Amino acid sequence: MGKFHSMISRRDFMKGLGLSGAGLGAATATSAPVFHDLDELTQKHEGQRLPWWIKERDFFNPTTEVDWDLMEPYDQG
Repeated sequence: MGKFHSMISRRDFMKGLGLSGAGLGAATATSAPVFHDLDELTQKHEGQRLPWWIKERDFFNPTTEVDWDLMEPYDQG
């Protein structure tokens, strides 16, 4: 029942914390994607994962025919 824990100096403890923090910071910096402005962020297309049977289509390019003359705008009020 001599020592329950090892004795480490405060200096060695802080040195270990600094080295591990620097290692984690370097690992995070190299693996994270770099965006220079918001345009690059919006162009990145990893946000929404859809099931395999759902396909993305262009706006105003529906899969069924639409009679646009019958369409009426919604009331703003």
